[in-house]
Amino acid sequence: MAKVYTVDATLSRLVGQSGFFMPKCWSQQYSVQGLDMNEKILFPDIEQTLVEYLAVQLAAVSDTATVVTMVPDPRPTRMVRVTRDDRRARVDVDGQEKRRSAQLIIDRPRVVLECTDDAGAAATLAALVRSILSAAAPGYLGTVWCDQVEDAGMENDTDPVTAAPRYTIVTDLIVRGTVLA
Repeated sequence: MAKVYTVDATLSRLVGQSGFFMPKCWSQQYSVQGLDMNEKILFPDIEQTLVEYLAVQLAAVSDTATVVTMVPDPRPTRMVRVTRDDRRARVDVDGQEKRRSAQLIIDRPRVVLECTDDAGAAATLAALVRSILSAAAPGYLGTVWCDQVEDAGMENDTDPVTAAPRYTIVTDLIVRGTVLA
């Protein structure tokens, strides 16, 4: 589900799911940038956006991997699972200092992609997904503008229950929200 934040100029704070309060000194900066302090910003459902984008890109290179947010039953033999996980530590200064970007129209989701292949080619699938994402920005992920993709790494993460080969990619995106009328 998309996140909606409201900027309250009277209280000089950002009100929304994050509970983040905006310093009063930012209010002048936003009027200069042309952002009305009372605008509502709708952020995209980045999981669904990436499912659709990766499915198209993988099909374009004739890859048969299924891209999902939840593992279906029966589980596909070759699959990419996309999840947003903002609780993982970030690699940038804003994340380390727990600051939000100075531009409220920007969302910075941390995304985890689990690549599995029962035939043993999970590393190859992960490398392909990683290259697709690295080449995506700046540009559109479907209809969502993505300013930047920051790769935080890839690791061999064999499933402890099934022993199925699995590689996990962690990446931070910078995407733009839409100002609601």
